[in-house]
Order: sequence, then structure tokens, then C-alpha cells
Amino acid sequence: MTIGDIATLIIALATTGSLIYISRQVNVARQQAKGQFLLALDAQFEKFNSITGRLVNEQGFTPDGKDWYEIWGLMSVFERINIMTEDKILDIGLVDRLHGFRLRSLIANDTIYQRLGATGSEWQDFIDLCYAIANFREQKADPRDKTFIERVRKLNKSSAKNDPFRF
Repeated sequence: MTIGDIATLIIALATTGSLIYISRQVNVARQQAKGQFLLALDAQFEKFNSITGRLVNEQGFTPDGKDWYEIWGLMSVFERINIMTEDKILDIGLVDRLHGFRLRSLIANDTIYQRLGATGSEWQDFIDLCYAIANFREQKADPRDKTFIERVRKLNKSSAKNDPFRF
């Protein structure tokens, strides 16, 4: 073995070590960015905690007036999440785990569900996310999800019977 061979071997080992180190650093940076991103997403949802609380806790809650602005805002956050899931930035399972209860609460509310059914073409990304969550939950075969899945399956993205911004 010549000095040139030894030098080549040392360079190859150093390069391999460097690549492993860089790969590890990239993964750490990616995880940190994801954590920051999820916290920023939580901040977006925090703006709508009031309406979410009403949807979850008030049996038979019927939105009126300014409630609709908050509902549309909450649905808009989900539309952006749909785009991020389609672009593989977010995993649908993670979205369901962290914020699925908000989505299911929207779909469970009869007034919101009827309005969404009448204005589906205005909420295509929201409906796409509902379908993705329904498909994900269907794989779990939890009987508690049956109503949610059935409601989602009835949503139509091409319906537009009235103006979604008319209150």
C-alpha cells in the first residue's frame, strides 16, 4: 500500500464521516423547523379557540352573525393545511391527531354542515382535507367515526347554491 493509497483511504473516510455528520445536522434542523412550524400553526388555531369551544361544548350551537366570520377563518386555516398535506409538508395522521377534533366539530354542527353543503365549490380545499381525514379514520375502523365519515362522503365540491359570505 502506497502513501497515495493511504491518503485516498483517509480522504474517503473523512468524506464519509462528513456526510454522516451533515446528514445528521440536516435531520436535526428539519425536526426543529417542523416543531417551529407546528407551533406557528397552533398560533393560527388559537385565534379561533372561542368558536372551537362553542362548537365542542354547546350542544345544538347555531352560529349567527360574527360567529360565521370565525368559522370561515377556522375553515380557511384547514384549507391551508390541505395544501400543505398535498405538498407533503404535513402528514395527514399528524393533522388529525393535533387538530382533527376541530374539523370533526365543524362537520358535526348541522348548521355549518348544511351551509358547507350549499357552498361546496367555495371550500374545495377544506372538503379535500375532510375527505383525507375521513379516509385516514376509516382505516382505523373506529365505530365512533361513522357519522363523520358518512357526512364527509356527502359533501360535494361543485355545489354553490348561495353566497358563502352572505350572513
